[in-house]
Amino acid sequence: MDGDVSIGIGLIGCGQWGLNYLRAFSDLDGCQLVAACDVSPDRLREARRRNRDVRTTSELSELIAAPDVNAVIIATQATRHYEAAAAALKGGKDVLVEKPMTTDVAEARRLRELVQASGRLLMVGHVFRYNPAVTFIQQLLASGGLGQLEYLSFTRTNLGPIRSDVNVVWDLMTHDVSILLHFLNESPTWVSAHGAAYLRPECEDVAFATIGFKKGVVANIRASWLDPRKVREITLVGTSKMAFFNDLDPTEPVRIYDKGAMREPSYESFGEFKLVTRSGDVVSPPISASEPLKNQCQHFLKAVQDRTPVLSDADDGLRVVEIVAAINRSIAQKGAPESLALAATPG
Repeated sequence: MDGDVSIGIGLIGCGQWGLNYLRAFSDLDGCQLVAACDVSPDRLREARRRNRDVRTTSELSELIAAPDVNAVIIATQATRHYEAAAAALKGGKDVLVEKPMTTDVAEARRLRELVQASGRLLMVGHVFRYNPAVTFIQQLLASGGLGQLEYLSFTRTNLGPIRSDVNVVWDLMTHDVSILLHFLNESPTWVSAHGAAYLRPECEDVAFATIGFKKGVVANIRASWLDPRKVREITLVGTSKMAFFNDLDPTEPVRIYDKGAMREPSYESFGEFKLVTRSGDVVSPPISASEPLKNQCQHFLKAVQDRTPVLSDADDGLRVVEIVAAINRSIAQKGAPESLALAATPG
């Protein structure tokens, strides 16, 4: 497709996150948000208030059939992602679907098959892949800037918002599983998790997961809708340095610590070593200030225009769904480890 041609965007789902997409795409050159779909008249009115040029409908089939819609953005409830994405792909549209790609492994696999059969693009809205600070850390790891990575710790908490269709694992842990795969570029071999449902039966609002990799790296993820503080943090520990990411710090989101533990010869007994700690400088590297959602939307738009691959594609979306589903199975089995043999492995 010619890069100078304006891409017609259709928005499916006009809730809070859908309206964020409406704003982001309305600010980009090379596209026009032409249509929006939702079952709620109130949400459609709000979409029209924010963009008077958008036409609205409550019928998914009407939006997909529109000849001026080249690509669709799906920001519905997570349990409806498959239905909308499958219909759009079959209708010949490129798709940007919010995370998670689906809430069912079999549906995620069918979507990947539809992508391969249709020749259309499917991108999953793993928005942290497009965060400049996360990109910086990924490049730091790839260059060996922390030495050999040993373990990671993720914390993602707040008091709400509480979802009605999925638990905290599908809602919040999906972000950190996606980031983890981006950092390591390999698939885990096992997971073990615990969770608790305090607000509603059978729907975990607090969860803790441990994820292991073949080379010995271990990651721990804590997610909660029931916490007094909003926290979005990642700690990374390597053999030579350590790093800390705070998504809520606009001035110094990344800090690199020249700290670690090392073995030194012990002269008290022959052939033995003692462990000593080392503490050096703390560096806050400059990180470019740009909005991850707009970066993600720009990446999708360029892929639609140029027919180039996307970063968070159907394979990536399937990997995340497989891991999150395994975390939920482990929670149901009171922490029993789940072995992983993923259908989609990093390329």
